[in-house]
Amino acid sequence: MLKLSKHRLFTLSATLIFAGYLHSATLDESQMSRTLQPALCALTSSMMDIREGLARCAKEGKEERLSESNLVIEARAAGDDDTEKES
Repeated sequence: MLKLSKHRLFTLSATLIFAGYLHSATLDESQMSRTLQPALCALTSSMMDIREGLARCAKEGKEERLSESNLVIEARAAGDDDTEKES
């Protein structure tokens, strides 16, 4: 009987603690728009800036590789063997 009472008390305590956490989470969620929204907007803006910077770097890298490959192709067409040895 004592074991059953301890089990029920433990279950009731766990249930009340869980309900308290849910209530707290609900309150936090209702306040999130006021407290976190500006920070989330700033973070999103920063991430977009980083993405644009990376895209620009990737584009410049592609253009650089294309110009280098064009120089190699032109050198090969001109019959310059030194560029083939460097590659």
